[in-house]
Amino acid sequence: MHSILSFILTISLVVIVHEFGHFVVAKMFKVGVEKFSVGFGRVLYKKQIGLTEFSLRIIPLGGFVKFYENSNFKGVKLFENISLAKKSLIVLAGPLINFIFAFILLLFLNQGEQFKIIPKITAINSTSIAANAGFKINDVIISVNDKKITSVSEHNKLLIEYANKDLKYKLLRSNKKLLITINSADRLDLKRNQINKDSANGLYFFPSSVNSVEITDVIPRSPAETADIRKKDIIVSVNNKTIFNSSDLVRVVNSKPNELITIKVLRNSELVSISVKPQLNSENIRKVGVIGVKIKQNLDNKKEYLNSFKFSALNIFYKSFYDVIDGIKMVFKSLIHILTGNIDWRLLSGPISIAELSSETISMGIITYLSFLVFLNINVGFLNLLPIPALDGGQLFFYMIEAILRRPLKRKNMIISQRLGVIILFLVFTLAVYNDVFNLMNN
Repeated sequence: MHSILSFILTISLVVIVHEFGHFVVAKMFKVGVEKFSVGFGRVLYKKQIGLTEFSLRIIPLGGFVKFYENSNFKGVKLFENISLAKKSLIVLAGPLINFIFAFILLLFLNQGEQFKIIPKITAINSTSIAANAGFKINDVIISVNDKKITSVSEHNKLLIEYANKDLKYKLLRSNKKLLITINSADRLDLKRNQINKDSANGLYFFPSSVNSVEITDVIPRSPAETADIRKKDIIVSVNNKTIFNSSDLVRVVNSKPNELITIKVLRNSELVSISVKPQLNSENIRKVGVIGVKIKQNLDNKKEYLNSFKFSALNIFYKSFYDVIDGIKMVFKSLIHILTGNIDWRLLSGPISIAELSSETISMGIITYLSFLVFLNINVGFLNLLPIPALDGGQLFFYMIEAILRRPLKRKNMIISQRLGVIILFLVFTLAVYNDVFNLMNN
């Protein structure tokens, strides 16, 4: 239920922002707006304000603004009667305001003390390509393919930029520089069958490390209490798989409802093996196992791995602006890599994944959730600009052709194109839902 409500809240926010862009620019040009809807299908709630009916509908997967086709209202213009330039601005305003909203959120997020995680390796999966290639714990990554990096986030962006290429790492090890290459054929970081979603080809960075997840509380009458898991136990492994961070533990436990698992913990410096059966938690959008513990990641050595700094007022503005630009570039590159097969198309996410991420980020706090909203608004803004009929970008493409030809396009051709666009969007949506369902079944 939490995932569903989180999804509705998140999608509604993004849709309201997007449609408000169309609405406010239309009002600037005195174009009559008949309906402003969040969602599709049957109307759940509606209210007439001025000339516009605002409504909330049953299917929370988008929204629309409908303009009057006929109007006798004084001073109100019809959309079809305004200039091509004004039409284009109204259509463009939807995606543009998604970018503006992301920028405003970033102005807030870039305030105060900021942190960068130093790209210093804290753990390595012993069976991964990174271990085979010769990476060592405490190696510091200086550059990837001759591009200098100073943070883990920069490293992760370069993985997408070089999705189909070898990764040539320049490292600093014991004050000596060395080179290690991961061949493109061996990479798993952009494949669905990757070893671990929180690692890059087996590399881990702060706060991930061995013996870094601690039990802070045990829920009374839970499977954990029954199995004698105790407060202050340090998680070492689950089913002989090393646990490097909280996500590792949650993922394994979630994937084993009603199955016996073996958890090894450090208790008073002694290794203790405990068998426990996670109980089914049906409140989640997918069936997951839980054992009833609260956990925390060890952050005691954060000064060694974090660089803290503050932006000046001017730099906050510049940083927020270029964060949006970088986000747009990243979405574009990801799309190209998916289309060319460099990124596994099965990583394409749909509404179920968005629901889970909404729930998780809300649970993690306002900063994490706002960061997710930035990511989602940039994605929605960019995807709506694609030249696909039925999207804003498709409409802008029609206007561009009309401007070149200096005459309106034939209505029949536009209708056929719109239907084709709907089919394309439906197929993409179906593919995304398929991936979500496959991941649920696989988990």
